[in-house]
Amino acid sequence: MNPGEYLAHLHHVIQAEPYVSAYRLESDIRGESFLYLHGQINFLNRTTLDLKEFLEFQAMVPEKYMYAYNYRRGDAVISRYDNAPDPQARNLPTYPAHKHQNDELFPSLVMDLQTVLDEIRLQISEKW
Repeated sequence: MNPGEYLAHLHHVIQAEPYVSAYRLESDIRGESFLYLHGQINFLNRTTLDLKEFLEFQAMVPEKYMYAYNYRRGDAVISRYDNAPDPQARNLPTYPAHKHQNDELFPSLVMDLQTVLDEIRLQISEKW
């Protein structure tokens, strides 16, 4: 997979989501192997997912150096997954990967957009 194929895959993943009302992805492909992307996905329940990823593609496999998926309603954060070296997350077994929710930090696997969208879809479907 190269950066262009990865972007096409993300567009497909987002467009397949039933609760997405609109989205925007912006990307900066650097050379043949680096990709920085950021964007926003709006949902029918008036929530938003802000996302950013920085990846390197080696041997056709993407390695995610940095990511953040911030799910919110207006300015109020519902949850956030990221792998920033947050000092408060140092004692978590999955450090630096972690999840912010209700002013607490939780262990988290390294996340990807599909997994985050699956979680959001479940939350929306339970309330609708």
